[in-house]
Amino acid sequence: MKFDGLSDAKTESGLLAIAQNSSGGTGLLDAPEAASHEVNAAAAYLAELHSEASRRAVRSRLNVIARWFGFPDAVCCPWGKLRYAHAVAFVHEFSDKRGLSATSVNAYLSALKGVAETAWRLRQLDLETYSEIKAVKQLRVHREPRGRALSLEESGKLLAAADEEERPSAVRDQAVIALLLGCGLRRAEATTLRMEHLNMAEGSLRVLGKGNKERTVFLTPAVSARIHAWLAVRGPSPGWLFGRYTKDGKLILDSPLDPASIGRIVAKALNESGIEHITTHDLRRTFATRLLSKNVDIVAVKNLMGHANVTTTAKYDRRTADALKEAVNQLDL
Repeated sequence: MKFDGLSDAKTESGLLAIAQNSSGGTGLLDAPEAASHEVNAAAAYLAELHSEASRRAVRSRLNVIARWFGFPDAVCCPWGKLRYAHAVAFVHEFSDKRGLSATSVNAYLSALKGVAETAWRLRQLDLETYSEIKAVKQLRVHREPRGRALSLEESGKLLAAADEEERPSAVRDQAVIALLLGCGLRRAEATTLRMEHLNMAEGSLRVLGKGNKERTVFLTPAVSARIHAWLAVRGPSPGWLFGRYTKDGKLILDSPLDPASIGRIVAKALNESGIEHITTHDLRRTFATRLLSKNVDIVAVKNLMGHANVTTTAKYDRRTADALKEAVNQLDL
């Protein structure tokens, strides 16, 4: 297959010409019929991702890139013909001409590099070409951190709001919110919990996180009390820790909650509590911030949150300026 425009793309003007001629697709690649016998690099890359949410997000980005190349979607694109010139042209087109934020462009570029690595592993790209694509620099970006940490008063109101209803599902909802606040769980992690993961005698819980990584979190007395209350309603039957309720109030333990349901539980409590707007992930930020405020070692916080490195954990720190000022005032000269 011939890769159109490659010789012209050896200069900066050639790179920009590729981007400028990309209305509705670049036509950079010939039709993929000659490579139909090959494993599609995008399909293989997506199969390597453990999280369905990650697969969905990356698939969407790769489809956008493939359409820009002139193909219907990612699995129709012959990624083995990708070159450094096209990665640079894509960044230029979507940042300078289409005005996407640097964060969004970097997310697309990350997906592009991921599929390029898979194409190299499948021997569809040589090492030199892959290295050139990998070397394309991300756009520099600095943004104020998103989200916030709740005050103790706010988290108290949130839990109280979930406790106001007398329905059994309200007991479940309060236990869910307590786990998010007191153990720093991601909402997707709360949906994977099963009875066998819970050890009430030790006050611990096994959690399956991103990348299929398992970790142990520990229940505070306040969290344990709400889990005990839920177990009194739920019963000791094996299955999912948090099941679904039908419209007629029947608890189904072989059908777990999904992440969207966890979000709705938090949103409902938020509306009834009257506190300032938060997201479900803000409960996780609150967990990290409170531990760091108590001078817990950041490596311990990283492990409790299931992060791969402390750099990610540091991004969850939402201590106020007053707290930082208080920390500085403890210094001696």
